[in-house]
Amino acid sequence: MVVKEIWVVRHGYREDWVNDNPPLPTRLRNDPTLSKLGRKQSQEVAAFLKTKNIDRIYSSPFYRVLETVYPLVEQTNVPLYIDYSMAEWYGSAHGQYLPCAPLAELKELFPKLNIEDHQSSIPLPTGIESVHECHIRVKKGLDKLIAQLDNEPNSPQTILLSGHAASAICAVRALLKDANYPVRCGTCSLSHLVRQNDGTWQLKENGDYSHLSDGEQRSWMFSGDVPDYEIKK
Repeated sequence: MVVKEIWVVRHGYREDWVNDNPPLPTRLRNDPTLSKLGRKQSQEVAAFLKTKNIDRIYSSPFYRVLETVYPLVEQTNVPLYIDYSMAEWYGSAHGQYLPCAPLAELKELFPKLNIEDHQSSIPLPTGIESVHECHIRVKKGLDKLIAQLDNEPNSPQTILLSGHAASAICAVRALLKDANYPVRCGTCSLSHLVRQNDGTWQLKENGDYSHLSDGEQRSWMFSGDVPDYEIKK
């Protein structure tokens, strides 16, 4: 068996978009929670995906992304792992890569997170990433992750990748092998790809938001090496 379907979700609406002093469970300024709207979106994602037979989730290590998929984990007990291929992109906004919380701390915050049975396909970035380097990072990680899953005796057939605007866009582009594909990417939007007999991936849903009662929110696309969300929340 091999991986046959991949869903890609962007995290929900961030609290620091509506609150200058958001809760920081990890005590990291760059790691806010979801807002009330974002938590509502996460419940709607769970309601939609719980019938899609998701076998595993591979997520960014940042709090808002884990918070986005955790309702689905609680409702279905789908295994949840960290993979740095889906981590945040800061471009050149800070002169360095802003850290995430240690895995052990994330495990305390999200008890169903499995930190023992999967080693991330790639390390967490450490320095400045250009747009091009972000695409390379995500593709390198996903190529390795999917190859590993395909080689498992009982490989998952359907996985969910949970990330940020940049990593979600790059993930879809990496699977399509098209670095310029116009991926739609609002908060908690979903893209859905299905593997063809020749091994290529076909995009069935591109940033779909029909499951969200408040519609598309904060749709985003690359526009240079400094993300606009790091300039103006």
